[in-house]
Amino acid sequence: MTQNDTVVNRQPLRLAPAEAYSLWAESYDSVPNPLLALEERVLGPMLPDPKGTFVLDLACGTGRWLNTLLAQGTRQGVGLDLSSQMLAQARHKRVTRQSLIRADCTATPISSGIVDIAICSFAISYVADLGALALELSRVMKTGGHLIITDFHPSASERGWRRTFHYSGYAVEILSFQRSIEGMCQAFQRCGFRLDRILSPCFGEPERPIFMSCGKDHLFEQLQAGPAIFICLFRLSSSSGMADR
Repeated sequence: MTQNDTVVNRQPLRLAPAEAYSLWAESYDSVPNPLLALEERVLGPMLPDPKGTFVLDLACGTGRWLNTLLAQGTRQGVGLDLSSQMLAQARHKRVTRQSLIRADCTATPISSGIVDIAICSFAISYVADLGALALELSRVMKTGGHLIITDFHPSASERGWRRTFHYSGYAVEILSFQRSIEGMCQAFQRCGFRLDRILSPCFGEPERPIFMSCGKDHLFEQLQAGPAIFICLFRLSSSSGMADR
């Protein structure tokens, strides 16, 4: 499985995330992506009300979720990403233009205890030190704040799907850390986050037109067989007791 294609039959170039996204940035928003469509379909109706809140979009890329939440009445929103190329694309969007910072999500320039909603979409498996990320989020978030994490489902990797895109005629695979959902959740629970819900959605009929537009409609039934992504919803517990709070 890929993030803007479905099956790659030849050996792709294998690149670290920073290098890969520098190449992908220009076409990221223009090529239909069934994984992002599935995430938006399932997660969109479940998002907490952003009106009057401070939102942090970690590894925001081209500002997809940040743009959506700011347009819905967020009091303040910040998007962080290490890729200057992805942030350059985000700056073309009117709402996010003044809300973007190039920074590492494990060491953010955000004040302590101010974030109401944090979202990390399709990026958690690029983070080498989950403990550092969880600790940093426990610092910047308010007690009771909402944390939303989504990513490629580990079982999809086990079924042979890969994180790939096409660039200048080449298939590019993005290197990532292979972890269980349980292990990821435990890293955040150790830093005071309470897991409220896990979802593992599969592709459905709303995503079929994307496969058809890419000439991959013959793969649609096969790829419905198991979960494509996971979505984890956390709250920062009042009993987190972090020393630097």
